[in-house]
Amino acid sequence: MMMPELPEDLLEEILCRVPATSLKQLRCTCKLWNRLFNDKRFARKHFRKAPRQSLILMLKNLGFSSMSFNLHRVSPIEIIGELNLIDPHSSSYLFKIYQSYHSSDGLLLCVNNMEGSTRLVVWNPCTGQTKWIQHRKIGYFCTYSLGSYQDNKSGNNSYKILSRRINGYPEFEIYEINSNSWRHLDVTVDCTFMYLQNVSLKGKTYWFARDEKEKQLGLILMISFDYTTERFERLHLPYKYPDFRNIDFSVVRDEKLSVLLQRNLTPKTEIWVTNKIGETKVLSWIKGLTVDLKPELRDGIKFLVDEEKKVLVCTQNNGYKRQTMVYIVGEDNKVREVAFGDEFKPFWLNYVPSLTQIQQGDD
Repeated sequence: MMMPELPEDLLEEILCRVPATSLKQLRCTCKLWNRLFNDKRFARKHFRKAPRQSLILMLKNLGFSSMSFNLHRVSPIEIIGELNLIDPHSSSYLFKIYQSYHSSDGLLLCVNNMEGSTRLVVWNPCTGQTKWIQHRKIGYFCTYSLGSYQDNKSGNNSYKILSRRINGYPEFEIYEINSNSWRHLDVTVDCTFMYLQNVSLKGKTYWFARDEKEKQLGLILMISFDYTTERFERLHLPYKYPDFRNIDFSVVRDEKLSVLLQRNLTPKTEIWVTNKIGETKVLSWIKGLTVDLKPELRDGIKFLVDEEKKVLVCTQNNGYKRQTMVYIVGEDNKVREVAFGDEFKPFWLNYVPSLTQIQQGDD
């Protein structure tokens, strides 16, 4: 049976509602479908209309493993796929990822620090498209973030990388993908960043920090960076507290922020979720889950939360055994433990595949 020919505009309306992972498998059907897959205008339309299908990724020494969770199985976690990045500049074939950062529209920023040189690559695992970047601050230890902004000339989303030097005096630089250029960012931040990791969502990146203002010295807060205005903003956590045994960020369904808070001298772990980011200017919090998580988690955990199923998934290093441990717990406080080998890193990512195009600039 032959496929009936449809008007191109009708075909486009149908395909822009097909999830990105499924559309990837269909691109070789014909030249027209393949052309749409690589068309920036169609990619933007697809991002607005296609249903979001999240992939749970765990970072490895080389690439990521895609996981599925099912609490009714004997082993609640199953590896269902691998995402690896070919390195055209190395004889080792695959890119070794030391740090990874995620934008909210399907792009990953992966970092490799070797022999005093820092190499970065912006990567769309769904399309395979990449952009390789050399950081000019050789010899400095930096942390990074990736975010989007609207280009005034084209009206389309473009991307910037924020680099923060963390050995020595704090220093910020911006890389604009459209212009292929680094520049110094002259900003003053009246707080101290607490961790290297961050999360990005809808044109902003978020960190935990300690307040340096006289009246609230040491208070833990949240700060954000806006890639359009290139300015930092101070935000509040669900409640004021001077210190936490554990604290971490996560993104829920590509539309909300969640935080894990565990105060000192209490076994209770709280998960708080924001309203939808961008709907209002006021950030509000709702407690989504409280669990008594045992064994006790040390500092530096990463977590994901299923807001509907009330399930928390945490990961951390098991230190002396060189293992990455995953803990799954729900409202019943029953903890399921799964151990992974030392090639896995305690870093989760709730990745939503997309057809987002990476601007190559004037190479």
